[in-house]
Amino acid sequence: MIKHLKQSLVFIVLGLLLCLLVYLDRYYLNRSILDGNFWSPVTIVEPLLVDYGDIAAADDVRREVIVKNTGWSPLVIEKVLLSCASCITIHSYPTEPIPSGKQGKIEFSLELPERSGHVKTSFVIVSNAQPQKVVLVEVTANILTENH
Repeated sequence: MIKHLKQSLVFIVLGLLLCLLVYLDRYYLNRSILDGNFWSPVTIVEPLLVDYGDIAAADDVRREVIVKNTGWSPLVIEKVLLSCASCITIHSYPTEPIPSGKQGKIEFSLELPERSGHVKTSFVIVSNAQPQKVVLVEVTANILTENH
């Protein structure tokens, strides 16, 4: 009798743990065991908006964004796509998988020759993350002319 009671108690505890996991998954992690995304990598990119502010053509225009993997499996950045190839240069991005809990960085620079005034461009990070495979990073600047 006690053996059956212990087995029943174990199943009840396991059932409660599974319910807690599903609850946390749905309401806090925004992923689902049921749709197969629970064990997938999840991308957090900081910042999503890179604002250079007022800059001159001679200023250092190299910046970086941090890509964090908050999921359970390795994050693979498949490619970085530019909205304007003559506006941004991608210097480096992680080519090796980013392990769970780790981060990588994407280094880029704004191309300034023969530009002035407000510039708004972007690039897209494509990865194996779920549910968001594509992350848009916007880049803005106000390029001052020599007269300012």
